[in-house]
Amino acid sequence: MINWKALSAGIAVVIVLGLIMQLAFTSVIVRQMELNRNYPDYSGIINILPYLVGFGGYFVVMVAGGFVTASIALNWVVLNASIVGVSTVGLSLWFSISKGEINLMSLIFFALGVVFCIAGALFWRMRRSSS
Repeated sequence: MINWKALSAGIAVVIVLGLIMQLAFTSVIVRQMELNRNYPDYSGIINILPYLVGFGGYFVVMVAGGFVTASIALNWVVLNASIVGVSTVGLSLWFSISKGEINLMSLIFFALGVVFCIAGALFWRMRRSSS
């Protein structure tokens, strides 16, 4: 039922890719500040860029974690992917709680993180059944 090897691999993938995504996000923020300074007329458009990178990167990381979990688990992929999603997003939320309080956006990110992790597992199942 629960495949510990798949859970470990999925959690490791989410953590490693999440750290790489945070590095990319930091680079985007630095570039955004530079662009805002050089092109103040376009600041409205430039300010959207970090959100696109942040949201998109977060959801891609969660899909990858679910996909890797499912590819190792082979059975009960949705359960295993949801455990990976809840544990990794919960860990991330726990670290952010120490800096403040839980708000609606945090809960939405929690739910969407789990949903995208499950979506990665379902994507793996769909690819497996088509081949």
